[in-house]
Amino acid sequence: MLAKSDTRLQDLADEARKGLALPRLTADFLDTFIGVTLADNPAYYKDTHHWQSDFNGLCLKNLFAISQAQQDMWAPFGVPREFFTGWMKPLVKATQEAVAQGRDPDAVAVRGHRIESAYASRLRTMVIALTSEVDASDEEKAEKKDYLTRKETKLVFDRKQCDRVCETPAGQTWLLGQLASLQALEWQYPSYGQTRLRAMKKLLRSLLQVITGEPLSELRRNPYRKTSPEGERLQSDADYLKDCELRLLALLAHDAFDIRRFALESPNAKLGACEWQTLPGSEVYSVRLRHYPRPEGVKANGKTLYMVSPMINRCEIFDLAPGKSVVEGMLQLGYDVYMVDYGNPGPDQSHLGLSFYGKTVHDKYLDMIIDRHPDQQIEVMAYCMGGTLFMPYLARRIEEAELDGKEVKIRQVALMTTPIHFDDDTSGHKPMRDLIREHYDPAIMQAFYGTSNLPPQTIESGMHAIQPGVAFNVAEGFYARANFHGAIDDAAPFLNWLNSGTRFPTVAHKEWIEKIFMGNEIWEGKYCLPSSQKKLDGKPVKMDALNTADIAIFDYRGQRDPIAPVGSCLSSERWGSTRENIQMTRGGLNRTIEKNIGHIFVVSQKLLGEYLETVADFLKDEPPRHQPKSTAAKKVPPAKTGARKRTPVKKAGDSGSQTQ
Repeated sequence: MLAKSDTRLQDLADEARKGLALPRLTADFLDTFIGVTLADNPAYYKDTHHWQSDFNGLCLKNLFAISQAQQDMWAPFGVPREFFTGWMKPLVKATQEAVAQGRDPDAVAVRGHRIESAYASRLRTMVIALTSEVDASDEEKAEKKDYLTRKETKLVFDRKQCDRVCETPAGQTWLLGQLASLQALEWQYPSYGQTRLRAMKKLLRSLLQVITGEPLSELRRNPYRKTSPEGERLQSDADYLKDCELRLLALLAHDAFDIRRFALESPNAKLGACEWQTLPGSEVYSVRLRHYPRPEGVKANGKTLYMVSPMINRCEIFDLAPGKSVVEGMLQLGYDVYMVDYGNPGPDQSHLGLSFYGKTVHDKYLDMIIDRHPDQQIEVMAYCMGGTLFMPYLARRIEEAELDGKEVKIRQVALMTTPIHFDDDTSGHKPMRDLIREHYDPAIMQAFYGTSNLPPQTIESGMHAIQPGVAFNVAEGFYARANFHGAIDDAAPFLNWLNSGTRFPTVAHKEWIEKIFMGNEIWEGKYCLPSSQKKLDGKPVKMDALNTADIAIFDYRGQRDPIAPVGSCLSSERWGSTRENIQMTRGGLNRTIEKNIGHIFVVSQKLLGEYLETVADFLKDEPPRHQPKSTAAKKVPPAKTGARKRTPVKKAGDSGSQTQ
């Protein structure tokens, strides 16, 4: 295909020298010229295949296994183990340096990102060359349209320039040269299937239609075109091309062709809607307790809200942006809001296990909160694995309170897409568990990340493996909505959060995989935690303590959530104030709310509004205060090891689409 492109360019040069008239370039011709590459996903894969990275990983795994076998064979003869592992030292050093600098340790993935950036830069260069600034109308200035470059001017496609590149030898040579360069990048790309580059090539086809002033003749090849379920046009050609222009102009005005760079560098990608301070004395390693003061004029409701974020993402999932902030909504209800911020763990935390993040941290922070608000009830809100780790912690805290004769201040827990049950049969986690069985090697992870922690890119690759085509879908959705006023700025905070993950401490990650995800220890009553009480220290947590204390549990789960499938979000069905009623209830009982949403539903103002309304309704129903008793006074039935028979859960409606 490259040879064909080069031949066409040479023919243009020859015809230009002879002064021959050239036919006008059409959208169909240009579509044929750019050809079909792996970037087009011609095999119609539903997922993404990083074939070069996968091949390198397989080679590394096999070499590591051979080295391990050689070590075991020669160890009795006194041969130093380092004799067989010397080849790993430069790789381990490079990995540690990459993690420390926040880079992806996978060199192939980095090359893929560079190709994507180069492709985006080429697209941007082409659009710049074909646009110009003109005076904006008063109406456009007032509405602050996305394609405005300055208050007085706006960007438009220069039709004369577009005609020149379609009709003149010099213009055609330039345009086809640009397309040949983009095609060369596609052939160098180390991935295929549903990739970011595929989304960018669809954007390129949209640009070719704008340049030629006509849509592609084959309707299904018209990117972003609105059609009926029967495949009929819902837009005129003129309206469709106008949308294509607005999309490209908005991306140019925001410098957003390269989504990753836009997400990390755009001033509109700032995370957070609410002011906060670190609570003095709360800093332990990278972990801190945030306090969010109530806005002026909001009356206190006399309650404290303790928010527990997941360890594998930034805690701003609770506070993305104005109008997309759980914190903002809860502050308006009058809560004293505190949130756990795990930060970005450094190498000094690589040895810390789940007991530190799931017990020590909560003990310290809840005690600090009680000292500040001794008369207030504490309500808990937890997202994903933050809730997974908090549930056994709360059960252990109740056990300790029973022995100490103290009151448990926590009466209600609101869980957001929180998995607690992990198996191959009913939980929905079989795809990830199979992936772990096939690819996860704790010895390799320790060798490469033992002192540097797992980088977010490594965690992300695993998450993407169970979400077919998510990289393409995010990019495609961003580009497709770019022509709507405000859509680019609206997406910026979420994209920043998505592209700025945190490291996962090595030992804690190993324990998460082995004890919780594969061992299912919480559900089976085998998960152990330390305790100040010798009777409990290092012993399995009795999860049925949540029943003894009559904790009211709120489960909010999504039918389209592959990370926390509905079959795994079962806390409210098994523990707490179930009373055999697991539907949407009143009077302090549990609530299980299942909706047609994905894992990161808070990026939608509509879905977030529905959640805030529902959780506020749950929290206002205060259950009776539990009076601690001696554990000998009330016999608690042992935890069941299997999933209980599930009562049909009342669905809370189909609430539309969800990013990721």
